[in-house]
Amino acid sequence: MRHPSRRDDPAAEPLWRRLDRAAGEINPFLMLLAIGLVILYLTCLFGLLIKLPITYGDPSASSSAMGEVGTAGPPSGGAIGSGR
Repeated sequence: MRHPSRRDDPAAEPLWRRLDRAAGEINPFLMLLAIGLVILYLTCLFGLLIKLPITYGDPSASSSAMGEVGTAGPPSGGAIGSGR
């Protein structure tokens, strides 16, 4: 009967070598994740630096430009907020 070699046994491989191999497989994923986070950070930083103006226009004006007929916007009048 043939005895299994100790070199063929994956449990006999040193722990640091197995961790190194696992890290080698994860590194490309981590690099893509880091690049994506840097792009997101730079985009947010750019947005904060140029200080884009925030405008609050009439919602019905933008919807009518798209061909819709006044479906958006707050109700005019009524008991909401009238204090009665």
